[in-house]
Amino acid sequence: MRSVMIPLAGLLLLFLAPGGLCQGCAVSEKERPLVRDLQRKMIYSVDPKVPPNPSILIALRLAQDHNKRIEQDMLKKLSQDAVQRAAKSFSSGQVALHILAQRASCSNPRQISANNSTINLVQLLEQKFKDELQNIVIHGNPLTNFYQLSLDVLALCQLKGRLSPARASILLSPDQKKYYLSGQFSVDTAAVAILAQICLQTTGRPLPPKVTKKLRENVQWLVNKMLAEKKNDGVIGNIYSTGWAMQALSVSSRYLKPGAWSCPQTLRRVLEELPKDTFNNPMAASQILPSLENKTYLDVRRLTCSKDPDNLPLSTPQPTTPTSQPPTIRVTYTVFSDMNIIINNSINVTVPQGSVFFKVMEVAQATDPSKFSFTYTVTSWGPYITSVQGLQADNNQRTYWQLLSNGTSLNQGAGDYVVSQGERLEVRFSTY
Repeated sequence: MRSVMIPLAGLLLLFLAPGGLCQGCAVSEKERPLVRDLQRKMIYSVDPKVPPNPSILIALRLAQDHNKRIEQDMLKKLSQDAVQRAAKSFSSGQVALHILAQRASCSNPRQISANNSTINLVQLLEQKFKDELQNIVIHGNPLTNFYQLSLDVLALCQLKGRLSPARASILLSPDQKKYYLSGQFSVDTAAVAILAQICLQTTGRPLPPKVTKKLRENVQWLVNKMLAEKKNDGVIGNIYSTGWAMQALSVSSRYLKPGAWSCPQTLRRVLEELPKDTFNNPMAASQILPSLENKTYLDVRRLTCSKDPDNLPLSTPQPTTPTSQPPTIRVTYTVFSDMNIIINNSINVTVPQGSVFFKVMEVAQATDPSKFSFTYTVTSWGPYITSVQGLQADNNQRTYWQLLSNGTSLNQGAGDYVVSQGERLEVRFSTY
């Protein structure tokens, strides 16, 4: 769920290989250069000014080819970041991803050492998860969202942390409030929730029949909803949510009717996008890479680092210097809210061709800060808008700033979406 940050009786009864993709859905050797190029782009595009991203390391660890030096450097930076943030702002979903990144790197997330300190990330997540549940009791909403709660369940399940399967089955049960954003079904959240509940079903520990039944019902509902989002070309939701969807559906074969989903068709559609730089955002790339590699997040617990090849060499990317100033374009930018505070301000903005939405917001703010001031936080997806003209997004109120172009909600964030001449751009205060 990008704009908000983004969710049985035993193993032998599942008749599936947990973690593996459906048969016939692997990238061919002929197509492997596309995957290796994507890995290299992920590595090159990491911004040293931004906190390290555990999703990138998880994806690289799930890949077939490796650059051990890069992966070890990422692991070291993640450990330092985790120790530093443990006492500060560290959301439950971020802790969950850090745990999975450590486990994928064959490092013990219960004993992370850096800067002369040692922390237990699993214990920290157990407390964060407890705080999320408490906030639901008090306010009716989690501190974060159900995408992050699903990550929490997935990480605690894989690391055998303190987690009640019965409570998790109720927490992740069907509900529009959990799985919809501005009226749209969140494929990302549903996919992580499916992976989390498949994990609970495949731990090898027997579950009470009522819990087994509830988990099955949850997954079936989510799978059906996800399939309803499938396009004729194989894309599920949008191209950016398709990677998560592939992971979830590939481990849900018992819930799929024959012919309900063609994994090879979806894979072909994704491969078509790789040369177009559709996944140039490293976070977007990290969500699609596991499926290209015939893997899912459920494979994290089965990785053995000693067998990894060191076969992904990197070259120094050559900087490109523009030969001339790009032409400028003109767009209309609007800030709108009909909740709490009424706002409806518009401005014409001129920016260089190739500019992103965020640049338009910056120019508008510099031109008239009284009407277009905004704040943001840096996330793994890039800048996330937290307030505009003093009106703050609030998880407990389930409000956020939605990005639109010509009246249509955007699939990309403010730092990625490239604007065009004459476009009508809008940030709208919305609920989810």
